[in-house]
Amino acid sequence: MTTEEFKNTVIPYSVKLYPMLFRILRNEEETRDALQELMLRLWNRKDELVNCTNQSAYIVTMARNYSFDLLKKKKPQAMDEKHEYRILNMEADGTDSDTNERYEKVKQVIKDLPEKYRTVIELRDIDGFSFDEIKEMTGYEVANLRVILSRARQKVKEEVEKIYDYDTSGKYARQIL
Repeated sequence: MTTEEFKNTVIPYSVKLYPMLFRILRNEEETRDALQELMLRLWNRKDELVNCTNQSAYIVTMARNYSFDLLKKKKPQAMDEKHEYRILNMEADGTDSDTNERYEKVKQVIKDLPEKYRTVIELRDIDGFSFDEIKEMTGYEVANLRVILSRARQKVKEEVEKIYDYDTSGKYARQIL
């Protein structure tokens, strides 16, 4: 793989990988360092990438595994809640405390989902991966992914409604969702 081919095929993945790495690492500086290290590792394995049948899945899996390895090395620091991602890549800075609280509640509900639901909803709705990319990462068929995502969204909706609906009209939960 030449330098130009690497720039054209691998470097564009950094835009998609950043939110995923940031969600896992919860620290902007560590995320940038991890992304840079990941690109260096991919550069060193560029000859393997040429022979790879699905480069997208290889790159995303490598990024995810690398970020989890970093978490294992720095477990006490990585679990620190000071550095939190904003759900759906929306910055809540400058918004009122009610909005911040709602984001936190939704993030907590997603965090409490079963592993399969949480993974699919994070990859699709937060990280923005396509169903085909998620299929390659998880091994689930696209039709199954759609069902899992639908059920995950429904669970999130139900939990948020439980938290915010004081009456039976559902108007508070609909404002959030």
